Amino acid sequence: MKIVASNSITVSNVNDGSITHTAWAYSADGTDGFTTVYPNLNLLDGTKDFSGDWWLVERCENDGTYKGLTVKKGEGPGITKQFIVPKDGVYTFSAYVKSSGDSADIHRHVTLNTVSGKAVPIKPMGNNFDWLRDSFQVTLKEGDKIYAQYNVYGSGVLWNAGHKWEEGSTATPYIQSASEVTTADWPSYIGQYTDFTQADSTNPSDYTWSLIRGNDGKDGANGKDGIAGKDGVGIKTTVITYAISTSGTTAPTTGWTSSVPSLVKGQYLWTKTVWTYTDNSIEIGYSVTYIAKDGNNGNDGIAGKDGTGIKTTTITYAGSTSGTTAPTSGWTSTVPTVAAGSYLWTKTVWAYTDNTSETGYSVAKMGNNGATGPQGPQGNTGPQGPTGPAGSNGNPGKVVSDTEPTTKFKGLTWKYSGVVDMTLGDGTKILAGTEYYWNGTVWALYEINAHNINGDNLSVTNGTFKDGKIESIWGGNGVNGTTTIEGSHLQIYSSNSTTNTENTVALDNLQGYAQVYTDRNTGRAITVQASFQGFFVSDSTGPFVRVTPNGISTSSDKSYSSLQIGAGITINLERRGDIVEATLSGSINSPLSTNTKFVVGTIPFGYRPNRTAYIMVHMTASNNSSHIDVEPNGICTWWGTSFNAGAPRGHQMWFTNDSLQN
Repeated sequence: MKIVASNSITVSNVNDGSITHTAWAYSADGTDGFTTVYPNLNLLDGTKDFSGDWWLVERCENDGTYKGLTVKKGEGPGITKQFIVPKDGVYTFSAYVKSSGDSADIHRHVTLNTVSGKAVPIKPMGNNFDWLRDSFQVTLKEGDKIYAQYNVYGSGVLWNAGHKWEEGSTATPYIQSASEVTTADWPSYIGQYTDFTQADSTNPSDYTWSLIRGNDGKDGANGKDGIAGKDGVGIKTTVITYAISTSGTTAPTTGWTSSVPSLVKGQYLWTKTVWTYTDNSIEIGYSVTYIAKDGNNGNDGIAGKDGTGIKTTTITYAGSTSGTTAPTSGWTSTVPTVAAGSYLWTKTVWAYTDNTSETGYSVAKMGNNGATGPQGPQGNTGPQGPTGPAGSNGNPGKVVSDTEPTTKFKGLTWKYSGVVDMTLGDGTKILAGTEYYWNGTVWALYEINAHNINGDNLSVTNGTFKDGKIESIWGGNGVNGTTTIEGSHLQIYSSNSTTNTENTVALDNLQGYAQVYTDRNTGRAITVQASFQGFFVSDSTGPFVRVTPNGISTSSDKSYSSLQIGAGITINLERRGDIVEATLSGSINSPLSTNTKFVVGTIPFGYRPNRTAYIMVHMTASNNSSHIDVEPNGICTWWGTSFNAGAPRGHQMWFTNDSLQN
């Protein structure tokens, strides 16, 4: 049997039920870019040179630690780009991801129409893994705006490449968009083998490989008005479908599906393969398999003849100057080099189990060099054309230096790398480690504006936003202080170096309102406290008054206690009626970190709060603040900034239900 590649290929009388497996690659041995799935085009433009509106999730300008990550210059958690959906349907996203670091804590986020984690759940990806291809499928509507990004939550390095959006629910190998792809980007070789197993092998050596497109034609020799040679043709897509028919000689016209239908004994399974080439031409091939049916029952019948199956498939190649008559010699198992204008023949020999065989041929012509055109006469010099429009300005540059740039142009960015502030000749003050841009007249501060900021920790010059705690540090003219918001608690603390006094105001949805004024010259402390339990005013040098639902009381029934709770910290207690005043003294002599319980001593009975109280703590000669929880059982716990040394000071008042001790 002779098979010639033209507009269709038909292979008949193959009735053993075997399956032909197909793969593609970029090398003759199948190891370069091996895939059993033919690639689709990327729907994102700019994937070849990353032009357009790509942006970095993070960007590192130097080696070191950047926003909590150990990074190298130019590295970051990756790039991402918004994809606008062209029509309703199912789409697949895929990308290559790699991470190093045992605590990198990599996550994938997908944002659809500004909402993150809803259409596609956030995916934890782990730590310290080699290159892998991550993908997901999502049903979208025309006009939806979606993008995927990879984030580092811990400490480590992340590499990210090969963003790809494509139609359908299968992630095919990475390739550029339709406006960027070239013939060389498609697989150059097709591999095939036949067996009786449904699954495709992932071992390239199991396949017999052949070139699936002609070598590129070469341009004609240099000359005036020469005709360029024709480019070679490659396969753009391969589509395989199946159908059942009662005929084994005429292919069905309907009923073709992408999956193998249920087999019917006594009928035929047809397989149709459609190859679409890069010049938009099409070839169609068919194969047909008979589905044997059971024989009639009989007594002592004569044994039937064994069925016939494919025993081996052998593919060889040869070059020839003829495109119609197959060569009689020179056949080899590897693709030979064929001169331009000649033909590459492919011969396939099927050996069957009954020792018969069939032979098929296909042929491809190598592109000719274009003929050299005659040189035309030189024309007269034409008149000078009008002056073209001015070209656009180049991208503004960036200078990093500890001196002012001598050459300036509008849009130039300058990062002052000096360690101290500098004043220029025109009086402009330049801050250390700060970026400026030249607006055409003066250096202006380079600012970054954002409508939405999403992050775990945010640090500013004078304050922090961390773990649910907001703290700002302020001061001037001898008055310095902090403002702290944490959970249900607000505290404002200030110290005045001129008057040597301190003021603290606190609001708490459990403790109510409290204000403490301290004169550090005399040690006098005046306290005002109000809550649903009552109103209280005290003076450390004099009496106190309190108003409660049980009546009005003044200073009487005083008692005192002082104890060390641990880490060198002492709590001094004074009880007046059912109100206890606590002050801190001492110096830290062992490390303290958040959620540390003190183990040396507890608040004694008679002074314990009727509910958890919070002693707000500030460190002398420091603006850092923390607090100590005092539980109704007398156990004290340190919360806030970690310290190894320092002199903590603080003051708080609470009500107690304990009986008064002598």
